[in-house]
Amino acid sequence: MKITLRSTFAVGGTSGAERASKGGAQTVDLEEGATVRDLLWALPSLGPSEQWDDIMIHVFVNGELKGYDYPLRNGDVVDLHIPVSGG
Repeated sequence: MKITLRSTFAVGGTSGAERASKGGAQTVDLEEGATVRDLLWALPSLGPSEQWDDIMIHVFVNGELKGYDYPLRNGDVVDLHIPVSGG
C-alpha cells in the first residue's frame, strides 16, 4: 500500500521513498496491515525506536493525532512533527 508522508519536521528522508512532484511529499510503500510504528521504522533518520518517546514524535494521519499502533490504510496522508520550544 502507498502512504503519503507529507510533513516531516526535523525528520529526514526515507529508505525506498519516492519524491512526489508537489511540496516535497514522499510516497512510502508499506505492506498491508502496517501500523504507524512500521512507517517510523522505515525512517532511518529517526534513530532507534527506543528513543522515540524521548523525541516526542507526534503523528497525524489524515489530520488526526494517532498512536504508534494505529493501522494505516492505502492512501493515508501522514504528517510527523517533533515539537520544539525555545526560551
